[in-house]
Amino acid sequence: MVERKKKRKNLIEKSWEDWKKIEKTWIGDFVYAILGLILAYITYHFILAYILHTPTPIVAVVSSSMEHINPEVTYYGWLEKNLGYNRSYIESWPFPNGLNVGDMPIVMGSDEYKVGDIIVYQVDGIPAPIIHRVIKINPDGTFQTKGDNNLTQLPYEKHVPKEKIYGKVIFIIPKIGYVKVLINKIFGLRW
Repeated sequence: MVERKKKRKNLIEKSWEDWKKIEKTWIGDFVYAILGLILAYITYHFILAYILHTPTPIVAVVSSSMEHINPEVTYYGWLEKNLGYNRSYIESWPFPNGLNVGDMPIVMGSDEYKVGDIIVYQVDGIPAPIIHRVIKINPDGTFQTKGDNNLTQLPYEKHVPKEKIYGKVIFIIPKIGYVKVLINKIFGLRW
């Protein structure tokens, strides 16, 4: 019994010494990179998803549909003309300056969404989730959305069912999403 414990201890010590040698090479860097990716995956897919009640707790803004490039026309003007909203009501909404390409919104699932919330939802036939603002709640309980920078609503934005919504934006980390934007451009991805 004592002999077996001694062998086990020697094996552990030898393995540790071997790792210390490997750790100083590119193989050690590679192992740490893989461990970091595994930890990031676990954090994202299990911990953040659980805490924030959504399968997509972090997204990256890859299009300019939520930017305020010409807000007098595409945002304030459109909402005033088409829905009769006044400027002070619109300015009371969360994230009144929209989202910029490269921003990384933090998303939280919710049982309740209101006009002005920026939501993340899935559209059949479009691989990437859509990040747009709720502009109206229909009598049947579906939601109408619109990108702040879009000239008009897209057809799929007029009846968004609650079941397709992942959550609403609760916080924005500026510019860190550019990593995803760059990867999309390099590989020609649309999501």
